[in-house]
Amino acid sequence: MKLSKRLQAIYNMVNSPCILADIGCDHGLLPIALIEGEKCQKAYACDVRKGPLARAQEAIAFHHLEDKITTVLCDGLDGVKEDVDTFVIAGMGFDTITHILTDGMAKAIKAKQLILQSNNHVEDLRRWLCDHGFTIDYEELVEEQHYYQILSVHYESEKLSEDQILFGKFLPGHPLFSKYWNYMLEKKKLILNNMPENHENREELISLIKCIEDKLKEVVDSKKN
Repeated sequence: MKLSKRLQAIYNMVNSPCILADIGCDHGLLPIALIEGEKCQKAYACDVRKGPLARAQEAIAFHHLEDKITTVLCDGLDGVKEDVDTFVIAGMGFDTITHILTDGMAKAIKAKQLILQSNNHVEDLRRWLCDHGFTIDYEELVEEQHYYQILSVHYESEKLSEDQILFGKFLPGHPLFSKYWNYMLEKKKLILNNMPENHENREELISLIKCIEDKLKEVVDSKKN
């Protein structure tokens, strides 16, 4: 099973053995790959929409994995079986992911692993996780047309610094870290250049730009030592 870079990174992050539920499964590619790679004993391909679920069912049948992968029409973690110990919630926005976790908190806190990939506001997701008692175990950064930050977490309290919330707990040493944050730095500078002098968010943006510049310098200096 050929996966995209993003899905391959998620695949690599799954702790084996496990029983996994892919929330928002689309074509079911990830559960199929995990079963074929023997990383999962059993998997559930879950989606709130009938169309993606039907496509997943077709792919599962094509690979003759109906006995290993069950499709579930459900909203978030509702309807997911109690034997699931690993959740993947990926390819959604911050608001959707936190809504799913809030509504399904009883199951989320029992999971041995949750793999989360938000398409936006990743720093807000880290803060939300910290505020709600979750620990970040590992992070990955992937470039595939866009940049994707992927978090592996479990329910256990930890405190993150503001630096860790913005830049990640494990990512500053990542090979793509400087490339990604230089890209973000140029975006922020462009926004600043087009922002009126009296804009209420101007000082906050200037502070963020300096924070990014300082972090990039810190990473460069650490590589020299």
